[in-house]
Order: sequence, then structure tokens, then C-alpha cells
Amino acid sequence: MNALRTDAPAGFAWPPLVPIVLVALGIHALPQPGFGFHRDELLYFAMGDHLDFLRMQFPPLIAAAARLVKAGFGDQVAGARLLPALLHAGLILLAAAMARAMGGARRAQLLAGLAVLVAPVFVRAGTLFQPVVFEMVWSSLAFLALLELLARPAGASGRAGWWGMLGIALGLGAMTKFSVAFLMLGVAVAVILSPLRRDLRTRWPWIAAATAAAMAIPTIAGQFAWDWPFLAQMSALRQSQLERVTPSAFLSAQPLMLGPAALLMLIGAWSLTVGALAHRFRPAAYAVAAILVVLLLLHGKDYYFAPVHPLLIAAGSVALARMGEHPGRRRVVPAMAAFLMLAGALLLPVGAPILPRAALAMYAARLGVARAVTTNQGTVLPLPQDFADMIGWEDLAAVVAAAYRSLPEGERARTVIVGGNYGRAGALAMYATRYGLPYPVSRSGDFYNWGLPERPVDILIIAGGTVADLQPLCRSVSEIDRTSNPWGVEEERDVPIHLCRDLMQPPAVIWRQLGPDWG
Repeated sequence: MNALRTDAPAGFAWPPLVPIVLVALGIHALPQPGFGFHRDELLYFAMGDHLDFLRMQFPPLIAAAARLVKAGFGDQVAGARLLPALLHAGLILLAAAMARAMGGARRAQLLAGLAVLVAPVFVRAGTLFQPVVFEMVWSSLAFLALLELLARPAGASGRAGWWGMLGIALGLGAMTKFSVAFLMLGVAVAVILSPLRRDLRTRWPWIAAATAAAMAIPTIAGQFAWDWPFLAQMSALRQSQLERVTPSAFLSAQPLMLGPAALLMLIGAWSLTVGALAHRFRPAAYAVAAILVVLLLLHGKDYYFAPVHPLLIAAGSVALARMGEHPGRRRVVPAMAAFLMLAGALLLPVGAPILPRAALAMYAARLGVARAVTTNQGTVLPLPQDFADMIGWEDLAAVVAAAYRSLPEGERARTVIVGGNYGRAGALAMYATRYGLPYPVSRSGDFYNWGLPERPVDILIIAGGTVADLQPLCRSVSEIDRTSNPWGVEEERDVPIHLCRDLMQPPAVIWRQLGPDWG
């Protein structure tokens, strides 16, 4: 039997996929004992507090989503995690849909969905309110449209709709992350090096391109408005993290992120390039190769390639299901499904923080995978970095609030709360209402452009820094408290809280002189 796409594709395998989706939602509904918001989540919710579609320093979709989520759930972590959980469920369905587009029937779709359910990189993305899971969904939607176009002969019905879907997916990507440029490059390479280039004589690809460009306007407008802060961010990121990413480290990280699904990824890459799927779908491999080469050249972080994984998993699922149709190999698909479930269950605690901190640290140590607990700065923690970054933020806000309430009422009106980095500032913003704090300020990244409060200020309470650092700004500096967070990342384990009185210069002058900190 031929597993390749025909003009009468297999139906969508809803019966086995619905339980997989429900399991995914169940995983994300499990308690996360001792873990709260991630530092990046706190930044995105602060972005939502400052939502202005045409004047954002970043693609605005995550800020818009944060604004809606915070309006509905306030500072409740469980409410914030609902949307990424739903997107993980959607990613499972998209992986199955890509398998179907390549000719995969029920078993291939089941494998693809199961792999996306259990792979740690997707579990982690579905756990956190970050642009990563959005990007994975938009990329998979774009690849699905590309596969459907490759599967349909010229003149077949439905092609215009898939071109439209491709444009919308790329546009949503442009509203989510700047890394959509890699996806756009890959799609362009696939079109030019395939029969799809003949469609360039029609209006549909150009309408798709125009749609994506129109949807990218808010992202580009914000860069113009703020003098291209993206370039400053990338410069700081390159110096602090990206230069550490070697090609070997990047490539070796891919199977570690996927866990048991890595085998399907490798089979999929082979099948799209030289295997049974290559005859019709090799242009998708060209897209993958283009994205991979650019990321290697630019020292991209290993997870930047993760949005490509569902495509390769889907292709591997189709190829493996086809292999299982031969006599003597019929157990290959059930064996792979069993392997995915067993290994996925084993790795679940490093995908989602479902164990208490001490138990998780012991579990991670016994797994023996050092990369799982190595930070992007190269240090090793007891916990995976994402989980360490989910600890201590509300405690920080409570300590700062106690310091603020200790001031006489008249002084509080002249006091500004300062976060020493975007995590601290984001935490103070998230919990400002709960703890009766004024909205914080910070020099860190996007916070800088949100500026200072429009009221008289001559007292600062600062989360972070040192007395020596602050003495040039204030005539009176004292440390009034500290926070302790032994499970956090190194910079958050012992944070001093300073009281700064009698500013040397007006706050606006100090602000301009210091400038933003993109580190």
C-alpha cells in the first residue's frame, strides 16, 4: 500500500486524537507545587499593561494576549497557563494534519500527535505563557499550507485558500516573534525550488505576501517608533549568550529537546530528503535546510529550531507507518507508540514542573542529563533554568511591599519602586495591586521606554544593586532588607532591597543619563 498523498487523502483521525488532546490538557492542569510565574511571563504581562499596537518595542501579539488573560484571571498563575495549554493541544492536531497532508492515514496521524504530546520541548512550551508556543503553532500552520499546496496539482481546487492560509500564518508569526524571518526564508526557498514557483504567475502568492506584510505593520512600526530596539537587544544577546552556541551544541540539543520523538524527527528528515516522501514533498526539506543553515551561521539558540520539529515528526510518522504496512513489520508502529508513551512519561517532570522542588532536583540528577539543568550562561543549577526562573517572585514583591509600608505615608507618595532587572520589575508590576505597591519602573529593556511616573519623586526603593552602585545617585543609601531564594537562578538567590533618599539630580535627568539596559 502507498502511504503517499493521493487526490483522495485519508480522513482526519479524530477518534484517537481526541484522547491525546485531553491528556495534554490534563498534564497542564496538574498542580505545579512551589512554582509560580516565569520571569519572562512577568515581562509579557507588563507589556500587556502598556499595550499600544503601533508603538511597541516588540511584536505585539503576546502583549495583546497578556492583556486579555490578565483582565480575565488577574495575577493567578493557573489562568495564565490556560492559553499555552490550549495551543499545545492545537499543535498536536496540526502535527496530525501535516501527516495527513503527506498521505498519512490514522496510524501516522496518531504517531505524530502522540510525539508532540510527549516531547519535552512541546510540553515545556505548553506550560509557559511565552511567544514560543504561539510561534510553534503559526509555523506548523504555515508548513501545513505548504504541504497542501505541494500535494495538490496545478489547477486543483482549494489552492487559493491554502495560499491565503500561508499568508495569514506568516503574518501571525510576524506579530509574535522576529524569528519569523527564518520561517519566511524557508518558505521562499521551498517555493522557488519547487513547482510552486509557477503559481507566482497568479495573484494568490502575492495576496498571501501582501497579507503577511500588512499583518507585520504593527511590529515594524514599533521598531521605527523606538529607533530599532530589536538591534540593541540582539547585540546584548549575542555578547551574553549567542556566542556560546556552537554548531555542535546546537545540533546535539535537538534530540535532547525532543526526547523519544527525536527518532521520528530523524526518520522524517531522511524521508523528506531522499526517502519515499521526497518525490512530492522534498521542497519542505529545502525549507528546513535553509532555516537550519541560517540558525547555525547566526549562532541561534537551540530552541529556535523547535518550530520546525512538528513538520519533521509528521514526516517521520508517515514514513514509519508506511514501513509498518509491510508483512513482518506490522509491530513497528505499536512499538513506537509504546516507546513514546513510556519515555515521555519518564521525561515528563523535566517538561512540566509537576514535582516539588527538592524531588525535581533529585529526579533531574538521577536522569543524568546535564544539559537539562545547564543555563544559557553555561552554569549548572539543581533545576532546569525555566523552573528555577519560576520561583521567588511573589516573595520578592512581599518583601518590597513591607519596605514600602514602613515609610511614613507622606514619603510613600514621593517614592518610586525600581526593579533591578526585568524579572524583578515584572514581578513588582504583576503583584502591585495585591500588595498595594505603586507600579514599578526599571532601566531593563522595554521597561525603560515606559518611563517614570508623572509625580514628584525623591525616594527610591530598589530591588537589586549594591550600595556602591547607588551612591552616585543618592546622598543617602541603605540596605533595608534582603530576599532569599536558594532554588532560583544565581542572580536571584540573594537580592538586597535598598532605600535611596535625596537624589543627586532630578529623576528625569538621572533616567536619561543612565539609559536602557539590554543585558
